[in-house]
Amino acid sequence: MNVSALSKSLGAAWRIGFRHHLAYPSEVLIQLVAACLIAGLNAALWSNVADAGAPVAGIGAQALGAEVLVAWAGIGAIATRVHEDLGERFRDGQIAADLVRPVPLPALIYARDLGRACAAFGVQALPLLTVSAWLAPLGLTAGPGRWAGWAAALFIAHVVNVAVSFLLGLAAFRVGSVVGLGYLKATLVSLFAGALLPPDLLGPTLGAIARLLPFHLLGSTPARVLLGRGDLTALLLEGSAWAVGLWLFGIFMWSRVARTFTLQGG
Repeated sequence: MNVSALSKSLGAAWRIGFRHHLAYPSEVLIQLVAACLIAGLNAALWSNVADAGAPVAGIGAQALGAEVLVAWAGIGAIATRVHEDLGERFRDGQIAADLVRPVPLPALIYARDLGRACAAFGVQALPLLTVSAWLAPLGLTAGPGRWAGWAAALFIAHVVNVAVSFLLGLAAFRVGSVVGLGYLKATLVSLFAGALLPPDLLGPTLGAIARLLPFHLLGSTPARVLLGRGDLTALLLEGSAWAVGLWLFGIFMWSRVARTFTLQGG
């Protein structure tokens, strides 16, 4: 397949993902309302902590609350179910058709989920960030450069998140079901991404574990970029390194699976 045909195929996959996310407006609205309720609870919690006057872990409660709210808004765009979709394809045999497609499966999966993420960014992440700024003082007075950095950090977070989910989905080749692995991933994201609790409050042991895993890149890192906490270049380079490494490993594992997968003895 030449570059032009590949680009058209991936562009079509992107449009499918974009339209699919917007196919059920009521579901999108319900998800947004639920996310706003959680944002409201977080805003109330950290406002009460800030009213107490004492810093938490040496950081002002208002700054911690802002990080949580911005992280929560960003995660709304990059959340993915790639592992569930891929696991289903292994279970019902659809993966056999993927083996003969001219477009590499990893690229096709990513292009489609990128379309979904772009739709979610517009209908969930931005509205949720607006609501969060109304609920609590986030200090979002950054210039265009920092907003561009936030967009770049969210893009990297999406690349990382889809790579992790892709690897979990490939595990269905061996374990048959990725439901348990999906729950494990959701738990790790909840604990380490920074959308419910800032990583600074995890303590030395859990904090060290969080820094060794890629999940802080999904929520905490984009939030810190937008809020100006940390070196922008270092944060983006760390995320890029994880993204490249995870996808190289994912492509390697897919090549192994594609060579050894059998369906009905064939």
